[in-house]
Amino acid sequence: MLIIRETIKPFDQLLKKQKRRLGETYRLMNFVVEQPVDEGLLLYHTMTKALLLLSPEEIAQYRQDPTALPNLVEDWFLVPLSHDDRLLSRQMKDVTRMLERTTDAITHYTIMTTTDCNARCFYCYEMGRPRVPMSEETALHTADYIIRHSQGKKVSINWFGGEPLYNKRVITLICQRLQEAGIGYDSSMVSNGFLINDDIVREANDLWHLKWVQITLDGTEKIYNRSKAYIYKDVNAYRRVLDNIHRLQAAGISVRIRLNIDMHNAENLMELTEELHQEFTDPKGISVYLHSLFEEVAGSKAMHDEQKRAFIYQQMEAIRSLLDEYGFAAPARQHIGKIRFNACQADDDQSVVITPSGHIGKCEHFADDHFVGHIDQEEQDAEMIALFKEKREEVEDCATCPVYPTCFKLKLCPNDKQCYPEMQTEKIQKTRRWMSKTYQQFKNSQQDEAQD
Repeated sequence: MLIIRETIKPFDQLLKKQKRRLGETYRLMNFVVEQPVDEGLLLYHTMTKALLLLSPEEIAQYRQDPTALPNLVEDWFLVPLSHDDRLLSRQMKDVTRMLERTTDAITHYTIMTTTDCNARCFYCYEMGRPRVPMSEETALHTADYIIRHSQGKKVSINWFGGEPLYNKRVITLICQRLQEAGIGYDSSMVSNGFLINDDIVREANDLWHLKWVQITLDGTEKIYNRSKAYIYKDVNAYRRVLDNIHRLQAAGISVRIRLNIDMHNAENLMELTEELHQEFTDPKGISVYLHSLFEEVAGSKAMHDEQKRAFIYQQMEAIRSLLDEYGFAAPARQHIGKIRFNACQADDDQSVVITPSGHIGKCEHFADDHFVGHIDQEEQDAEMIALFKEKREEVEDCATCPVYPTCFKLKLCPNDKQCYPEMQTEKIQKTRRWMSKTYQQFKNSQQDEAQD
């Protein structure tokens, strides 16, 4: 048995080694995910984060009598038949969270430079909101808020909108102020990519410290241009955005291409993947991922229809396989191998959203209400902060879900209202891909050490 990753601290200290009880019947803990590889079988524990490789000989033992492999009992891959896996997971998460070092510093900021946008996407959750830009005065106050609350630590900023480049002047002002104050920062951006040009790319590198940009593509040229419905006439927006992705790539700024998928474009995205392969023959710095448009965002009823839902997820899996083949798949998600205490920025005390008006929120989906404070005031609404942390009630299926230890369902989140079987399958598949890639990285490092 080869240990690829050990049980993480403090789980190894809290759980210690499990002692086998004579006469007890054991079963695989619900939180163990299997992934076959050429050299054997990978076992990953989603709670303890331990990753093991069983050899072909050990696989035979594992299938016949897993307790014949004592490490599986000692490291909690096997538990007594009556064991309450979900209770143990909750207890471990609660205890480790209490042991976690806390800080009052706010180090992650989503800054909405404007709620205005040059596109008119039919599925936009911001549709109907007032189109308000952040003023230069508010931008400077935003920078001062960051300086006060970062406690001298490096911060990460995500520029958001609307279309954040519709009001790029405030990005420059905030970065200049932070630089003058000696605050370290990196930034990222969620943009449609249309307004990017050479001057912006230079400033993004030199002043904004822009590390990556997320750009959404909804389909090939015809479908993309129709879906985005930009306000400009007689412009091939699809071609322009692709050219701008090339600009970012050449400047060393990573691009995360998001493919929004629903019943309208599910088949076309396979064609788009082929086009991206032809367009970006060297995919360095470019990753592509899929996002399904759920009813709460898109107004679509497809997710309640089992056949349509199954079709969308089958398409997603086929496209992911192609993305992996073409080198577009996102890097192995390192946080899978770590303890997650938060679902997202909404329940993270070190993260805030700042709206164009200077209000402080916890989620960009709530840019008009559910504020927790303002950049010109120090007090915050503790009840509202607690509301964003409130979780949905668990259902019985959660008790046996392999990804339960890494799953968070927040009550206010519009994307967490339902948990379909396909969603669980998708998370397990992502975990399996991470397992394979992590094992490949392990093999590569072993080979490099042998050569040295």
